Amino acid sequence: MTANASHLPAAPRRQLSGSKLQRTDYSAAALVIMIGTLIRSGLAALLDPGIDEAYAVAVATQWQLSWFDHPPMVFWWVKAMREIADPVFGGDVPVLVLRLPFVFAFTITSVVMFDLTQRRWGLRAGLWMVLALSLAPFFMVSAGSWLVPDGPLVLFLSLTAWLLDRILFFERAPASERRLWLAAGLTLGLAGLSKYHAALFAVGAAFFILATPHRRRLMTPAPWLAAAIAGLVASPVLIWNGQHDWVSFLFQSSRGVGSGGPNWSGLARSVFGQAAYLGPWTLIAALAATISLLGVRGTRAGPVAFLAALGLPSIILFTAVPLWGGDALPHWQMPGWLFLLPILGHAIASREARRHQPHRAAKGFAVAAAAVLAFALCAVTLIRYTPPSSLVARLGLKTLLVESFTWRGLADKLAERGLLPPPVTTTQGRPLIVAFNWREASRLAEALGPRVPVLVFSDDPRGFAFLADSAAWIGSDVLFIGSPNAFARGLRSALPYFSRIDLQAPVGVVIGNQILFEAEVAIGRNLISHLPLPHPRR
Repeated sequence: MTANASHLPAAPRRQLSGSKLQRTDYSAAALVIMIGTLIRSGLAALLDPGIDEAYAVAVATQWQLSWFDHPPMVFWWVKAMREIADPVFGGDVPVLVLRLPFVFAFTITSVVMFDLTQRRWGLRAGLWMVLALSLAPFFMVSAGSWLVPDGPLVLFLSLTAWLLDRILFFERAPASERRLWLAAGLTLGLAGLSKYHAALFAVGAAFFILATPHRRRLMTPAPWLAAAIAGLVASPVLIWNGQHDWVSFLFQSSRGVGSGGPNWSGLARSVFGQAAYLGPWTLIAALAATISLLGVRGTRAGPVAFLAALGLPSIILFTAVPLWGGDALPHWQMPGWLFLLPILGHAIASREARRHQPHRAAKGFAVAAAAVLAFALCAVTLIRYTPPSSLVARLGLKTLLVESFTWRGLADKLAERGLLPPPVTTTQGRPLIVAFNWREASRLAEALGPRVPVLVFSDDPRGFAFLADSAAWIGSDVLFIGSPNAFARGLRSALPYFSRIDLQAPVGVVIGNQILFEAEVAIGRNLISHLPLPHPRR
């Protein structure tokens, strides 16, 4: 099998020691991947679950075809790990155990992207790519270890890109190519089960194939079978949405719909947020390398254009959302940047080969990025184990800590007052816990465990709307818990659904040996009718 050279830009050969240097680059890349895995494993053990992670744990209490916010993959992984670990840990599975599949999934992603890069442009390019990937805060922390959809998404997208690269740029026997197409359909479908971003990846890949001589490959049944497989694998998302009035699609599409003129502050947050998540130098250098290499003659149908077609749609679309009044979150673009990092590695390695020496600027920025990342990890560790209360107050970090840390001490103190049952999971006689927003409900579900169901009484209950039905508690008392900010207003809204609401003494939520905040508590006596929901339960 030979590479289709007509579609490949000429890459300069490195004029350094041959096989020995290649072994050094390979060993260095392997070391970076292993160190990254160890660091992410340490972070998985060290850090409390973030809000999105606590939410994933809270709503992944039953098997479903899909969920309100995202396709099901992240929730399936969490649910599966809880069931696997339940015989050992009972209902209280440590977050480290839940995070392990996400940690090792990103290790596989790193290996796949390294292999894709080094097969295209050599081991040195692969080494620079994996360095940039491992030093990007978003990929190191969020996609690399957290219970969020991005980890499964980048895993299956990278596998799909790896397969398409072998289909498009290597000549193979028809049977071998057909198997690769079918595998690509499977991995793309799994990406579709991970996050809706997979649709933009598919659009970019289709555009590249149709706009280049690679369109000749569409004359065989294999790519169409691959598309059918992808749709079939992702069909649980469509089935669930069809059963629930397409609420997930409506919710996600509404987030990018703005009103009025351009949202300039949102645009600034999007741009600077991407720089923070990826690293400013990495973002600028990857974009510059992509633009520069796309301008090289003869690359329109080559691997640089292919990777750019996979990555740029999500980067451009989500960065532009604030221009029509929407407000895009900067992590939405990150899966697109994943596919520009091999181009960056290629550009650095090519420049090194031309100059016959290491790229000093790239090395300097890599060292600086590693230092900043190490400092941030040390700061997080310090705050986690020695919370500086006076500094927290002076810097206004209290709200951040309330959202970033587990609500410790809550379950024991409620149990002491007789407001919670023993920590035994049963379906009979369990009290209903109600919060007034989905973030606090996530923290409550995390802190209280499976002994009680948690619902949200608001116009944005997210996936909590599709868990327990409050109608089952009509005639019973309901326990309200929340942070002080909007608790009183929430109680006023809930009052018509109860005979009365009795305030209780607050409960302290602790961080270390200090009280982080006083959680408000109230009992709603005799639920008269079910709490209304903005989404239909089918």
